[in-house]
Amino acid sequence: MREQLLKKLADIHAKKPWMMIFVVLIITMIFAGLSTRLSMTMRWSDLLPSNDPRTVEFNNIIDEFVSATSLIVVIQGEEDKIKSYAEHIVPIIQTLEDTSRNEKSQSKIQKNIDKIALAKKKNDTEKVNKLLSENISLKNNINKKLIKRIDYKNEADFIKNHGLMLIKQDDLKNLMHVFTDPNLTGFVTNLNNSLEKEYTGRDESLSTREKEDQAIATLDAVKDFVLLVDQYGKTGKISDDKVHEVVDKFLIGEPYFLSYDKSALILNVIPNFTMMDADYMVTCTDAVQKIIDQSQSSYPDVKVGLTGMIAVGRDEMVYSEQSLGITSVVAFIAILIMLMISFRMLTAPLLAGLNLVIGIIWATGMAAVAVGELNFMTSMFAVILIGLGIDFSIHLISGFTEKTSEGKSIQEAMEQTFLKSGKGIITGGLTTATAFLTLIISGSRGMKEMGIVSGLGLIAILVSTLLFLPSLLTIRQRFMLRVKNNQKTPQSKDLSFQFLGNIAQKFEKNYIFTLVGAGIVTIFLFIYAMEIKFDHNYMNIEPEGLTSIALQDTILEKFDMSMDYGLALANSSQESNKLAKGYKKLSSVASVEDISAYLPSNEDQLARKYLIEKIRKEMLNSNIKSRILPNDFDNLIKQIARLEENVIEIQDMAFLGGQDKVDNKCKELVGEPDKENSSLIAQILARLEKNPQVALQNLQDFQKQFSPYYKSSVLQMTNTEQITINSLPESILDRYCNKKRDKFLVTVFPSGNVWQDSKFFRPICR
Repeated sequence: MREQLLKKLADIHAKKPWMMIFVVLIITMIFAGLSTRLSMTMRWSDLLPSNDPRTVEFNNIIDEFVSATSLIVVIQGEEDKIKSYAEHIVPIIQTLEDTSRNEKSQSKIQKNIDKIALAKKKNDTEKVNKLLSENISLKNNINKKLIKRIDYKNEADFIKNHGLMLIKQDDLKNLMHVFTDPNLTGFVTNLNNSLEKEYTGRDESLSTREKEDQAIATLDAVKDFVLLVDQYGKTGKISDDKVHEVVDKFLIGEPYFLSYDKSALILNVIPNFTMMDADYMVTCTDAVQKIIDQSQSSYPDVKVGLTGMIAVGRDEMVYSEQSLGITSVVAFIAILIMLMISFRMLTAPLLAGLNLVIGIIWATGMAAVAVGELNFMTSMFAVILIGLGIDFSIHLISGFTEKTSEGKSIQEAMEQTFLKSGKGIITGGLTTATAFLTLIISGSRGMKEMGIVSGLGLIAILVSTLLFLPSLLTIRQRFMLRVKNNQKTPQSKDLSFQFLGNIAQKFEKNYIFTLVGAGIVTIFLFIYAMEIKFDHNYMNIEPEGLTSIALQDTILEKFDMSMDYGLALANSSQESNKLAKGYKKLSSVASVEDISAYLPSNEDQLARKYLIEKIRKEMLNSNIKSRILPNDFDNLIKQIARLEENVIEIQDMAFLGGQDKVDNKCKELVGEPDKENSSLIAQILARLEKNPQVALQNLQDFQKQFSPYYKSSVLQMTNTEQITINSLPESILDRYCNKKRDKFLVTVFPSGNVWQDSKFFRPICR
């Protein structure tokens, strides 16, 4: 049966080559049309088992939580300059729109309007509703707003109104006295009392990453305060904004997302689309990069780059398409050159290349029908098919050329070639395709689609080779006969490789030596094969030199956390709070973001309410002194000296506990323990004591600015009104809740590189 089919096919190729070429071209046009539907996605989730609960959960999170994917703008430079740059660029980025789909969308809307009118005449309500719904989606694509919001500061307004209710009960007990006296001397005294209560003799006070960060925030605020005291003591001239800034830092923390050394700032750009929208992902990233490039001339000392899931996804897509295209072309050209050298002819290899192009078009069309889009694994199918598919052409060309060189006619040569090489080509092609198709049983979607695309693609090239290439060879041979003006087949060049045959004969004669040698080589290579290790770092397969990848290391260095974070889904704010508390206890976790930071449980709010009311009562009863008496000034000096001692105490604890970040912050205030005159606080004290009368007068002016604003701010934060999900601002809800407000997102940032230490994932996934 198979032989009869091969003979019939060979006969058609020999007698009607142009008809076969015409049929192939029609099929090619069909597959070319189908291939236009093929899209590309570079989502990591596409490589995961599609039915795995974690994969399903991740895809649900991406769909429901826009804030789960973001574009990170990393700004590096001096603190004042990077803050200024952030304020400059944020409003520009927020205005970004995509207009590339306007014309197409408007045209489609108008066509739908005409269809709606026709459907109304036919009373086809279902079609009318469908077209109206489609028009709504199309209208959303006109002047598409790309950016939903930009997070680069904390929720200052909300914290100012509910700040004390957001502080844990134990911390509130330790800090409550700081909020009771707005006068300078009383404030510093209470600050010392709180520091001693929180840190002196308490080894657990720096035991977690969260407590470390709280200590760093406090030390930052202390530094800004003592610098303000120093400046006032010397000049007595400080703007109200500067004083208010220091007070706010004490009460609500650093407003910007700054690194520990204050040399880097992060803008978290939340898109108005998800990573599933590949076109928008590229458009948005390129648009933001263009804004950055245009603004760099005004801020030459600031270094800016993009990272995050959106930027990495864009780079993966763009560079993968570029590199795969180049790789495919290079592979194709290299194969043609090798064929020309091996066959010692020009036209036949070119025909093989043309056949390969036709086969790839067929394979692409079949991929569009079978999977619809290419992922990380399947995007390289063209290179694989080029390498494997050319074998079919080689066998046909060599067989046909060999027979014609023996003087056989085209029909005889074609028939014998099909009978001799055709069987092997079909068998080899189908077995290789079957091997690929067995990947269908893989749990990984990426591997499964890789098997489907490669297997069907190989079959497509096999069929195109049997239907197309023989006709090309027939036409070529007829042309050569016509040129020679001779009915006999012209003699072809010797295509055999005699030196390979000679080597094979020597191996055959010395088979014992051959077997022993092969065994030794096998053992040698097996030993080295045992040392192969699996590289878990997916970042190592990224194109080299990508800014988006390099900046991930920058964030890890500057912020001591990785941007490759874990995501968990909770069904309630209470469950979210429980998950967050559990994750924060893990040593591998740098920080956890969830809604409980802004929505404490009802029990926690009730427990804190009593302390807050007590603070409010004491602050209301406090009086702001119009003057600082000499005795108060002396006491203020003593309290500042006491503040230095407390910072030294924290520094010793941090050094012994290995908390380098806290230790470094302490050094900024009290210097190195083994270096004299390196303490900033001691230097400030010396300047105040050098001219006490001037310092006293200037600090009185400072108190007039500091104390009223401090008192009013604390009173504003003593709001005991219950915080509910309905009272949270949209910016917070969008960050942690889905649109229905019935699912809550918990984001877990690891303290190290998750690709180098897979231990991070194990406790998170339990």
